[in-house]
Amino acid sequence: MRPKRPKKHRRIVPGSREQRKVVRVLAEGKVTEPQYLRAVASPEVHVDFGDMGSTPMTLVRRAREEKKANRGADDFDEIWCVFDYDEHPDVAKAIHEARQSGIGTAMSNPCFELWLVLHVEEQWAHVHRHAVQRRCSDLGLTEGKRITTSGTSQLKVGYEAAKQRAESLDQMHEQGGAPRGSNPSSGVWRLVDRLR
Repeated sequence: MRPKRPKKHRRIVPGSREQRKVVRVLAEGKVTEPQYLRAVASPEVHVDFGDMGSTPMTLVRRAREEKKANRGADDFDEIWCVFDYDEHPDVAKAIHEARQSGIGTAMSNPCFELWLVLHVEEQWAHVHRHAVQRRCSDLGLTEGKRITTSGTSQLKVGYEAAKQRAESLDQMHEQGGAPRGSNPSSGVWRLVDRLR
């Protein structure tokens, strides 16, 4: 029996013969999201970024096309869309279409920076995206759209706390009769769990 050929785009883990898992990510943000996801990914996982800077529905439709093209090609193991709720139309429809197509979604409401803030502190009240972005900067996590060096360190050690806070927000919304994903909330931990 012939040995299996390495899958396309797979990278060998240094010092071993093992192949790394490849996770394709299509993100609304072009800077913060890729920087964060690369920083928290395990060395055994390669995060491959596709389409960037598009609306949620555009990202999901592009992910569907890529997933369909990937059948049999093994370019990636999973595909995810990362986006903000912001004021985008059709976010619920985008999430529904992604689920129907087997595409993961990591949505933050109101914005991705909420996920970063949750690494350091709780946020229970409804909040505007500009307030969250200011708070992220005040905490030293970001400078403009970039994550600071000290912010990267805080984010790496604060992951478990952020995940618990995000899950608590989902429970709060559920108990209050609000839909999952209401402001404030973040599902980025679901993707990060796949990258660790």
